[in-house]
Amino acid sequence: MARYLLLGHITRDLVPKGGFRFGGAVLYAGLMVRRLGFETHVITASAEDPEELKNLFPELFIHNQISPETTVFENQETPYGRRQKVHARAKPLDFSLLNRPIETDVLHLAPILDEVPIEGKVYVELFRFRFLVGNPQGWFRRVAPDGAVIHARPDLSKAPHFHALVLSEEDLSADPEGLLKELKNISEILVLTRGAEGASLFINSNSKEKFVPARKVEVVDPTGAGDILAGAFFAFLYRGKSPEEALEKAIRMAAIGVSRPGLSGVPNFNEIGSLLSSLDQV
Repeated sequence: MARYLLLGHITRDLVPKGGFRFGGAVLYAGLMVRRLGFETHVITASAEDPEELKNLFPELFIHNQISPETTVFENQETPYGRRQKVHARAKPLDFSLLNRPIETDVLHLAPILDEVPIEGKVYVELFRFRFLVGNPQGWFRRVAPDGAVIHARPDLSKAPHFHALVLSEEDLSADPEGLLKELKNISEILVLTRGAEGASLFINSNSKEKFVPARKVEVVDPTGAGDILAGAFFAFLYRGKSPEEALEKAIRMAAIGVSRPGLSGVPNFNEIGSLLSSLDQV
């Protein structure tokens, strides 16, 4: 069984009627790839009890670095798009705590608030991997004094070279054209998600855009859909699928994801089996 390692914060996502749901790209994508047959590990930082996390997410091997706080998000869907506010923030991941080198088949960078370093040398020194992939949305976010999440333009000059990246139009809103050009130069394959419309695929920096439309479904909760798509896309790529086929299947997985709230939207084994069987018959 191939080993898959994700780096990033888990979160507590506040819900409108009170309380919270666990979230974070590492959980949405991590559960997705686990159900696609990978041995899945997560390195995160939070104030959560490691044993409780183990009980809540028995499918995953979660390596939790204890932090004074867990990252807490409030997501608000408005006619003008999603608005986010940060109420608490876990400490950045501390790679000095890791045994070296860590071996994995797939290394997936999934920061949500810049908790994973952007410098590529970190990953060369500390990890041994076959695929380096990421949906590093956290590199493109900053937190205003009032807790509001704002989009920013990071310095990508020291970023690693990725086999594949997945980001959204929203992530690149600080400089859409400039950031898209830079990201195409640091990745062999780039997917840019375009909300409910679908996603654009770029293979190498000089390729033309190939647009893959989304499936029209009733949306219950869009949170995590891009993370589900990213995990599925990377998993299918690793398994040898073409970028076009991998993205088509990943978009179908994300369509299931928006049909239920929170992590319950991650496709289950039966849904994955039925979907892949139907696609293979087309």
